[in-house]
Amino acid sequence: MYNADIRTIPHREQRYDTVGDFFADSATMKIYVSSMGIREYEVLVAVHELVEAELCRKMGITEQMVDAWDLAHEDEDEPGALPDCPYREAHLRAEAIERVLANDLAVDWEHYDRTVKAVVKDTPLPSDPTVHGKSQDYQREKPQKRYRAPFIKPKQKKRSVLRDR
Repeated sequence: MYNADIRTIPHREQRYDTVGDFFADSATMKIYVSSMGIREYEVLVAVHELVEAELCRKMGITEQMVDAWDLAHEDEDEPGALPDCPYREAHLRAEAIERVLANDLAVDWEHYDRTVKAVVKDTPLPSDPTVHGKSQDYQREKPQKRYRAPFIKPKQKKRSVLRDR
């Protein structure tokens, strides 16, 4: 049986500077998504991480390999998109699914991308990448105002020839 636990957490509680993280804890896949105040954005990150985690598992790429690569390339915007990345194919496929879902949710991809980068840039992280489940005293973040994603009409579907009769 497969169990997944997906949670939205303050960005400062991530193990390293990423808005989405996956790791196994016993028999449960844990997925932690940084809070962005926009539900659709958090869902997109969660779906990306779930797809990437499963594809990595299927390809024999361990979470330790993913973490090691990400930590060694923290200065990059997208370590998973680099040509030599061991999980590049999984990352790119997860992003493709994420983009399709973004379109279906009427999410402006450019705004979403800017928001993700702003969360990473503006939030201080702990220096210890193993902070999950440990209470540490961090500076409190300013309360985030709820923000509605800019609405973009989904593409109109063509009418079925059968329905036009």
